[in-house]
Amino acid sequence: MRKPFIAAGTAALALGVAGVAYAQTPAPSITATSSVSPSKSGTKSKPKATTFKLSVTNNAESKTTAKSITITFPSTLKVSTKGLPQCTATDDALSQDPSVCSSSKAGKGSAKALLNPFATSPAPLDFVVTPYVGKNEILFLLSGAADAVLHGKISGRKITIAITPELQQPAPGVYSALNGLTTTISKKKGSNSLISSVGCKSKKHTIGVAVGYAANPNPPAAASASTKVDAKCS
Repeated sequence: MRKPFIAAGTAALALGVAGVAYAQTPAPSITATSSVSPSKSGTKSKPKATTFKLSVTNNAESKTTAKSITITFPSTLKVSTKGLPQCTATDDALSQDPSVCSSSKAGKGSAKALLNPFATSPAPLDFVVTPYVGKNEILFLLSGAADAVLHGKISGRKITIAITPELQQPAPGVYSALNGLTTTISKKKGSNSLISSVGCKSKKHTIGVAVGYAANPNPPAAASASTKVDAKCS
């Protein structure tokens, strides 16, 4: 069985929800930075394995609960799990023993959030995030404040990461609020790579990032926030 979302303190926070005024908060917004390595790009005929780094910050004032994160790559970057070792373990098995998918490990990362963002003193939540190659998806194993697996489905040039309901609302009336995340993704085997560069336009790869939000408990001032970020290339 996976570790509960909060080992201690959730009950107390839940009791503290009573009487909290859920006033309208500022509209959510996000900022991001990104880079690729090597910056020297490949071509369509000779793709080059690439290490992709992304950092996303969600404005804390919005107190928003994330339900999805979508990364959209430009035509100069390709994402594919073809020809790579893929993790086929269940979410519980991966959470209990990450070594079952050690051959498909594809980077590292971290995430920060707040538990009960409307409380006077929200509790900070810190996660270690480890990506793994799955079948037409990237699995993100969270450990630390909770053990959970998020599924980042790959569709064309998009990766859409669904945030589980248990992470959105770990206890009745108690929500989490995303502060930010960082991830480094890279995996190569033979001529196959998870992220590869196939060109470079105007000396940059322009990546789109969008975060969708859930009601916590009221609808946020905006249902989503998005931005575009450039990773230098040549």
